[in-house]
Amino acid sequence: MNNKTLIALAVAAAAVSTGASAANVYSQDGTELNVGGRAEFRGDFIGNGGEEIDGTMANNSRFRLNIGGTTQINDSLSGFGFYEAEQGVVSSGDSTPEDDFIQRYMFAGLQGEFGAISFGRQDTAAVQISQMSDVTEFSGAQKTFIDASNEQLNNTFLYTGNFDALALKASYVASSEASNDSYGISGIYTLPMGLGFGLGYSAGDNGDNEGSSNAIIAGVNYTLDSLYLAGTYTTGETDDRNSSDFNGMEFAATYGFGNGLTLKGLYQKTEVDENGNTYDKSDFFELTTDYAFNKSINAYVSYVLNNIDKNNLASNPDFASDEDTLRLGLKYSF
Repeated sequence: MNNKTLIALAVAAAAVSTGASAANVYSQDGTELNVGGRAEFRGDFIGNGGEEIDGTMANNSRFRLNIGGTTQINDSLSGFGFYEAEQGVVSSGDSTPEDDFIQRYMFAGLQGEFGAISFGRQDTAAVQISQMSDVTEFSGAQKTFIDASNEQLNNTFLYTGNFDALALKASYVASSEASNDSYGISGIYTLPMGLGFGLGYSAGDNGDNEGSSNAIIAGVNYTLDSLYLAGTYTTGETDDRNSSDFNGMEFAATYGFGNGLTLKGLYQKTEVDENGNTYDKSDFFELTTDYAFNKSINAYVSYVLNNIDKNNLASNPDFASDEDTLRLGLKYSF
């Protein structure tokens, strides 16, 4: 497999993290096809989304399946495609099934000396910054304030370029609705010592005769052997015609002991301004202990200490109340 094929696969793999290498199921005449995914049990106790559980456990398990591949067009150009879907479960004690797959990603693209350009349902440019601290079970809220900086968006044109220490991305979302397009640009510069700096900007119109939204996100991370530290901060407004500012911060740390055991810690606080008043979307500490039996299967325990003020909730909070959460998980990745 040549370097251009590896780069194209890396572009597709950036959309999903399975914890294991996807299986190569076809390789002939410059064309590669890979299949991957995960089967993950996630049982939540005490609280579910901040609300007290009436019974014993809320089941938030999921199954993901993805298919990706590349094809060599000539010495300087290759093509790639990627698809991923997810199926959840009904959290009940009966036999009620969940029979629908939810589409997460579906895109195709071209890779060359210029970088990669892809089209379809995929992440916007700013997501690579939010991913700097999105490394635990309950992290990842930084991307969700406005669509222009979110993941898994339809009608997205994405450019990806890697220039030595600089990872650059630019996205444009072409909506089918009037005055609803958006765009974004981001970059991460990583020093040889393992210290990285990220910055991104996203903006877009909210619809015909509506206002516009924008977000600035900044991140820093540091890798030293088995230690990883990261922090991100985002700020912006969901509607420039009203008082609708938002702010979010996320700080994460992980340490691997080299025997399969990894400890992860996170602090997240996000808030929004609605009609001149500031409300909470999230405010919690998380501690996770993860044990990998091998590269394909791992078990974990996560505890969320929920600090949110249930009397000061935003209209769309990430946690609907102030209950803590204890999550037990077992994940098989392929």
